[in-house]
Amino acid sequence: MEYTLTLSRVKAVLRQHDLLLDTPRCPGELTFPAIAYDSRTVAPGGLFVCKGLNFKAEYLQKALAAGAACYVAEQSYDDTAPALLVRDVRKALSVLAAEYYGHPADRLTLIGLTGTKGKTTTTYFIKNILDTALGHRTAVLSTVEMYTGGEAEEAHLTTPESLELQQCFADTLAHGIRHLTMEVSSQAYKQQRVYGVPFTAGLFLNLSEDHIGPLEHENFEDYFNCKLQLMKNCRIAVICRGTDRYEEIYAAAKTHAEMVLVYGSDPGCDVWVEDIRKEQPGFSFTVCDRQSRRAFRITMEGRFNIENAVAAITTARALGIGDDAIAAGIEEVSVPGRMNVLQKDGRTVIVDYAHNFLSFTALFRSLKEDYPGAPIKVLCGCPGHKNQKRRVDIGRLCGRYADYVYLTAEDPGYEDPVGICREMAGYIAETHDRYIILPDRAAAVERAIAELAPGEILILAGKGEEDYQKVQGRYDFYESDLAIARRCLGV
Repeated sequence: MEYTLTLSRVKAVLRQHDLLLDTPRCPGELTFPAIAYDSRTVAPGGLFVCKGLNFKAEYLQKALAAGAACYVAEQSYDDTAPALLVRDVRKALSVLAAEYYGHPADRLTLIGLTGTKGKTTTTYFIKNILDTALGHRTAVLSTVEMYTGGEAEEAHLTTPESLELQQCFADTLAHGIRHLTMEVSSQAYKQQRVYGVPFTAGLFLNLSEDHIGPLEHENFEDYFNCKLQLMKNCRIAVICRGTDRYEEIYAAAKTHAEMVLVYGSDPGCDVWVEDIRKEQPGFSFTVCDRQSRRAFRITMEGRFNIENAVAAITTARALGIGDDAIAAGIEEVSVPGRMNVLQKDGRTVIVDYAHNFLSFTALFRSLKEDYPGAPIKVLCGCPGHKNQKRRVDIGRLCGRYADYVYLTAEDPGYEDPVGICREMAGYIAETHDRYIILPDRAAAVERAIAELAPGEILILAGKGEEDYQKVQGRYDFYESDLAIARRCLGV
């Protein structure tokens, strides 16, 4: 399907959102065949949006040379080309992208999830329920993949940029799919990627300090308030009773959403869980509300995944899906890189994406309860240029819970991975000195598995099935923790 956008429509929608400041050199009318914010993707006659912290005037000159007919910016970069000057260029891109694609989100059942941990797993619980109930594959945008009805693509952003996001919505409709489940990161609201997007259902799973740093959020309040925006932009709000800042989250949802549902382990919730029983594999449990009790089963390991499953069950019921489809949809869910358990000769290797205080805490506590007495080894690191507090939290948690720690590279970026590991080692050393620094991650995984004895558990944390390392601005190939573990164990 071909899309176009006229200059008059651009002006109208920018005025509607109180974004338009001035229109120097704009003619009476233009028709734009495309929108771009990357000068390398400009179509002749297209509209170019000047966005980004590191935007340079030379990018606009390249766009104009490629045939851009007009540009959108917060300041004038060229005194000859038609321009639309706006208050907030990121918001402008979001509203223009929605207008260009015909507001596809309005015709979708759109489920968004935010939280410090558990977004990906809960996303797939919901997606599998929808797939089962509807009898066909539904759309998903996650840290694992982007699927809108064609070929699934690898994802590099938790939530795509607004122009790509609206294209995903439009592609979903074009493929005859009407349901899409997506992760909504705090950065998505910080950078206005989901500005104006109307969510059918929004889930707030949990909250802990994360993503605080010069390239992310300036402080915890900014991080929290960005996540809180989902509760202000959804029709059905689903909230975990046990999350930090619950009262504020609930108040925001009650003010803006048509329906608010609370889940947890407390019978005072709208939906709560009882009678948790360990199975091999996974867990069985009973989900209760004020009218019913129903047994469910998941085969995923990790006691914290019960909470993720209950979040999905609560949401699916709110969307009118029956319990039989829900039970069938959640039972066999498996997400690559999330609590993947590999066992061979009495040795257990767990590949998980745990990468912050909340996820590591939940993982360690679950293993201590479900594998009592088993020695726990951990292989982990921390990304470069990310929240510095992760290094403190993960180091101290490993010192408290792990019997041995392999410190290694985890997307070091422009930082020295050995330096990051030494920082973490300092916090492990507050409790014990049973650690080693091995910056080559592939060699570290191989060594950790070779040294694993029967009865021991090894956690490969932080990378999951990701087949790259972010190094010096590049995405360097990396076999992935999951692939290396399968190769070394022969499973």
